[in-house]
Amino acid sequence: MFMNWVHVDFKGTAPQIGEMEKFIRFWKKCGYDGLILEFDDRLPWRTWPGTWRRGYTDEELDLMLKMCRDNGLQVAPLIQIQGHLEWLLKHPQYAYLRENNVGNELCPLHEESMPLLKKWLAEIRERFPESEYIHLGADETWNLGTCEKCRKQDKMRIYTDHVSELCRQASAAGMTPMIWADMFWREKRPELAELLPEETILVDWQYEGVPPYPTMELLSKTGHTLAGASAALRSYWEHSYRIMAPQSQVENCAGWYKYAKEHDMPVIVTTWGRPASTWELSSPWYAGVPAYIAGGDPERWASHPWCSFMEKVAGVMVQNHFPELRKAAEEAEKLPAADELEEGARDFIVLALEHQAIQQEYNIAYYAKLSLDRVSKYVGKTEPTYSKNTTLALKKMLVEFDRWEEKARAYWKKYALQDEDEYIETHLDIFRSECLRMLSAE
Repeated sequence: MFMNWVHVDFKGTAPQIGEMEKFIRFWKKCGYDGLILEFDDRLPWRTWPGTWRRGYTDEELDLMLKMCRDNGLQVAPLIQIQGHLEWLLKHPQYAYLRENNVGNELCPLHEESMPLLKKWLAEIRERFPESEYIHLGADETWNLGTCEKCRKQDKMRIYTDHVSELCRQASAAGMTPMIWADMFWREKRPELAELLPEETILVDWQYEGVPPYPTMELLSKTGHTLAGASAALRSYWEHSYRIMAPQSQVENCAGWYKYAKEHDMPVIVTTWGRPASTWELSSPWYAGVPAYIAGGDPERWASHPWCSFMEKVAGVMVQNHFPELRKAAEEAEKLPAADELEEGARDFIVLALEHQAIQQEYNIAYYAKLSLDRVSKYVGKTEPTYSKNTTLALKKMLVEFDRWEEKARAYWKKYALQDEDEYIETHLDIFRSECLRMLSAE
């Protein structure tokens, strides 16, 4: 049964509620059937008081669901039931639920874990009354079976029992459960997936290359419906503080669509707002627009006026030569935009290429100063040449930082995005503060 979903991760740089309908209409136009919404601490959960980090109110959630309904998109909530719970377990009042005191993973054998998770599922059923599906996460439980209670048992049986119970609870509430399936093949225990309730959908997320993957064959033997997952935004370059998704994500989304369509299976395009809830912000959804289009209809992307430019700019990004990056940014400014969403995407591509150019130019000045300060001990220095390549170059970068910040803040305001200050601090100030430190040390 082919279904094409977009996973929307709200823990990152998401738009304010007034801008949400633009994306909802865009995703519908791209050809998607529904949205999988992951809020973490961006909703004020009654089950977890004291965790709300301001994102959307109850009233704004209801409005968002109405937008989806009016645009003919199904909605499935996504929660985490074991791993990736930093947003919850970082709070002192919930730290007692941790697995071996690890801050991102819940102990499945703690006597309060299952009752609280079932209470949460009941709240979700109430808040998402029309949802036919729910995604229970369950991926990357790296610390599985490490606490004193859990290490006495087979960790994957603990995992399977925990997930199965919550899948049954979801089914009883009228929602078909789906989970990320990586733990079964990572632990080389795919046969244990057969113990899950038969209606459980296994989602094989693979963000590099195109299918088929060896893991799909393993999981398909379990008898469960198998779904695939690509990534429009996966925080891949964010750890290097680059802010535009590489071309490989466009190819990954298109490849998964083609395979899923041909094999009549569900597929999800994921949108990761952060690598984890206590890591740095990824880029806003506008950065994923090319991948969204490719994941909704690869043929439409192949004929899109941006297609050849994005293929060319991929090489420029990898080459990382700042004059070419600046030239590419100038070319991007001239890209045609079919609607307001594409206009926002085009403007962000310009911003992203300029950011990478500034970062690379700064790196050259930074390492030039470090190197020349040491070289001068051996061969001396010519002050005008030294100053041009170090002090003056770093002062020039301060001007570039200010210029980019002004442009970025204008972008955040124009497109009503959240987390403006945090984004600037993590993607610009880390360079600017070091630049100022080096200059003040002279």
